[in-house]
Amino acid sequence: MKVVVNLPEREEDKKELESRVVFFHATLLIERIKQLKISDKSKQKILDLILQDLKEKCT
Repeated sequence: MKVVVNLPEREEDKKELESRVVFFHATLLIERIKQLKISDKSKQKILDLILQDLKEKCT
C-alpha cells in the first residue's frame, strides 16, 4: 500500500502529524499481536519485549 502525505509547513502541524503516525503504528502493532494464535501471557511477553527494546533505543 502506498500513502501520499503532504507535509505540513507549520511546526505545530508537523508535530500533530508525527503524533498521529506514531499512534497509527502502535495500533497496527497491537492489533497484529492480538491476532497471534498464542496465549495472552505470551502476547503480553511479546509486547513487553517490544516496549523494552524501544526504551533501550530511545536512551
